[in-house]
Amino acid sequence: MTNLLTDARLEVLRRRLAVAGAGAGPAADPPTAETVSTAGLAVAERRMWKIYQLDPDSISHNIGLILDFTGSHTIGSVIAAFEVMVRNAAVLSSVIVTGAAGDPRREAIEHTGRWVEPGVVWEWGTLSAHGALTATGEPVGREQIRAAAQALAQAPFDLTREPPLRARIFADARGAVTVTLVVHHLAVDDTSWPLLLGTLVSGSWPAVIGRPARPATVVSPEGIDRALRHAQDTWAATDVRYPLSGELPGDSAEQSWLAPLAEGAGIRLRTPIEPAGIGALDGVAREVGATLNALLIGVCAVSVYALTGAADHVLLVPADNRDPDDGPDRVGYSGNIVPMRFRFDPAANVHDSLRAAVSVVYRAMEFATVDYGTVLTALRTAGGRFPVAEIMASVRNAPLRGIPVSDRGPVNYESVFHGVGNYPLTLAFERGADERVHLEVDYQPDAVGADLARTAGAVVSAVVAAVPRALDRPLNELVRTVRESTAAST
Repeated sequence: MTNLLTDARLEVLRRRLAVAGAGAGPAADPPTAETVSTAGLAVAERRMWKIYQLDPDSISHNIGLILDFTGSHTIGSVIAAFEVMVRNAAVLSSVIVTGAAGDPRREAIEHTGRWVEPGVVWEWGTLSAHGALTATGEPVGREQIRAAAQALAQAPFDLTREPPLRARIFADARGAVTVTLVVHHLAVDDTSWPLLLGTLVSGSWPAVIGRPARPATVVSPEGIDRALRHAQDTWAATDVRYPLSGELPGDSAEQSWLAPLAEGAGIRLRTPIEPAGIGALDGVAREVGATLNALLIGVCAVSVYALTGAADHVLLVPADNRDPDDGPDRVGYSGNIVPMRFRFDPAANVHDSLRAAVSVVYRAMEFATVDYGTVLTALRTAGGRFPVAEIMASVRNAPLRGIPVSDRGPVNYESVFHGVGNYPLTLAFERGADERVHLEVDYQPDAVGADLARTAGAVVSAVVAAVPRALDRPLNELVRTVRESTAAST
């Protein structure tokens, strides 16, 4: 992986690390046991807050959506639902303040929306001065809405002064309503979308009641030590290579901890996945003793092998880590990152290879309650370097999945990409309300390039289609067939 950090950028990052109390060298104190939450932010939120402090000008954690309300929805009814959502969700109507000891906590603020053009354009939040957000007096068109959404998504949040939400609501000449919505990741994740967007769609709170019960997350020092040993034995071992280049890390220990903070431009590609392929994979999942989501992570791992030739590689996989008492109205971001090291035997058959892959997934998920930042701190304390973190793979629900259709009419959505690549390559399966699945490939063009990114989407699609028919074949044959077919098509 190429180190894109200049000396000037390194110096800026060193200063930010020092200010945030997260120096690149070993931590001053060993990690202590985690508690469910503090008087301020929960465990995962504190990690996200620390990341924010390191680079407050970053837009990489801005999440943008365009929501189209059809049927009898009116701009008045949508604004009323928006205000219900904000009024009931503490995470959307607060800023972050720090006490004398530097501990972050939320503080509620008063904020109201305003008309930009009465009856036509309404907005909420702190919006930057941008041409796309200037009232024109002209009918609102789709290009203007998309431009406004991009402007909202590409402006950094000052989380100490403004709420982590901004929105603009439009009504066109026919009365159809569109909402452009941008939320900072500190305030929202996949577990809170149903509550927040469900309220926006229905106009009532709570839109979704209850979550599966599970024990509270309290990780002891012994649990952290187990997670550290697992990391050192698998995804943080010294022999892990970058899958895209096949090289061992060659940067210094200090640079290894700074390099992940270097943000790069990103591009997003979308690849449809045939429903028949997903249906067949669901049957394969039952055969190998896995959920479909776990198998899809295994499919991503096989796809990386086919794409790069790396039979031994690490994937980063996001996971939900919300505690049962931490409701999404109060606690926003609850995500964790669970690295997984896949080591395939090319001569094994596809069935056994997938069974081994899902075993890796489940073994790694045993440590999902230990926050990724805590494990990284433990690695740094032990004198280790930042581990290989080049490719992310995920399976996620579309924001509106599981939200009942309103009596007023359906709501459709469109994602707004902020233009930043968080990792050199990300493979994300997304499952929509209609159960159709598509693949989103995010990539950093400086690290990956358009040709490889397009090939990645084709490879994943080909693996999905080929796996159910190749369970008895050697894995290396499947990989060779996929590589040959995608080379011919791309």
